[in-house]
Amino acid sequence: MAESAFGAVLRTLRERRELSLRDLAALAEVDHAYISKIERGDKEPPPEETFLRLSRHLKPSPHELALLKFLRANNAVEPALAMEAFGDAEVTPDIMAIAVSVVHRSSGRPTPAEWLNRAKRAKRAMEE
Repeated sequence: MAESAFGAVLRTLRERRELSLRDLAALAEVDHAYISKIERGDKEPPPEETFLRLSRHLKPSPHELALLKFLRANNAVEPALAMEAFGDAEVTPDIMAIAVSVVHRSSGRPTPAEWLNRAKRAKRAMEE
């Protein structure tokens, strides 16, 4: 299995808190190998109870938690897009939903930043 968006964001949160896999596993009362497999994309995102325990100890901001919940439910998001969204406080789950539904028809794919900017514009246009 390829790296997952959920796993990439989970790893970023863990590393930002300066927690090892074993540290987070002990705090959340799950096996460290399980967290490692989630981060690598070898396992699907965790069930709700485990997700809540992990997120409690990773202490994401409200924006980060909303995106993490979106990624948990939409695991097919490209990791680069998720990481770009994670760093942009303007990107809501609604904008992510628009971004992942876009079909790219040209031979060149937009960068994740361009992709999200297009989704933001589309959301604004829908709201007008």
